[in-house]
Amino acid sequence: MDSFGQPRPEDNQSVVRRMQKKYWKTKQVFIKATGKKEDEHLVASDAELDAKLEVFHSVQETCTELLKIIEKYQLRLN
Repeated sequence: MDSFGQPRPEDNQSVVRRMQKKYWKTKQVFIKATGKKEDEHLVASDAELDAKLEVFHSVQETCTELLKIIEKYQLRLN
């Protein structure tokens, strides 16, 4: 957290990265347990998830930058 109590981007990214790692590990365990290979629907679903996470990262980064700009602006006003 920064001095204003806002989460730092690296804090949020680590949460997302942990979620991604947990998803991929769970998926691999499931594939091994069921003995099934990935089908084309799973691959397409994974690509869609990756695209959504990429958009999430972009929005998150933009919001973080906006917060920094707002903080600088507030400091200049004071």
